[in-house]
Amino acid sequence: MARIEELGDDATVSDTAPSPPTAETPFPLRPKPTEQDVTTTPSLPPAMDSVRSHTADEIVQMMKKTPLFMTDLADSADARSSSNETPADEYSVLDQEENLELEAFKALQYEGTRAEIALGFKERGNEMVAEKRWGDAKEFYTKGIAALKAAPAAQVEGEDSEDERRKEREKERKVEEACYVNRALCNLEL
Repeated sequence: MARIEELGDDATVSDTAPSPPTAETPFPLRPKPTEQDVTTTPSLPPAMDSVRSHTADEIVQMMKKTPLFMTDLADSADARSSSNETPADEYSVLDQEENLELEAFKALQYEGTRAEIALGFKERGNEMVAEKRWGDAKEFYTKGIAALKAAPAAQVEGEDSEDERRKEREKERKVEEACYVNRALCNLEL
């Protein structure tokens, strides 16, 4: 059971107030108001304060840089870099950083053996063919072929048996054939 303690007359609110959590805010905070701008309203929690300190358009632009909300890879690029403007404030430096979440997703498509990577590109190409997006499908098949042509990863001695390597080469050959045939289909449809 919790104990309730009485505060003395000399206690201030800052003595008893818990420190705010140090959680990361969803958007960068704007500078705090100066002493002349201080009002009597209570301050917002950091997460809400970070949202309220930006306009709706700024928040939409920030969200478009997150892979979950992206509608186009061009959204990840900084709009200011194309217009050659200089940053208006220190928060626009965030816009010029590379998009780490997007880079992580891009790196995931190249994890695994060469056959697994190429198979992933082939499957994405098949999805594009189902939607009749021939240009995108051709690009995926080309990436699959390029993944198979890439230099194999360094072999650790005794890691795979000869039988496993033979099965992997056979799998690579089948995926490569399928990618070439499917890419030819895309070229015919274009």
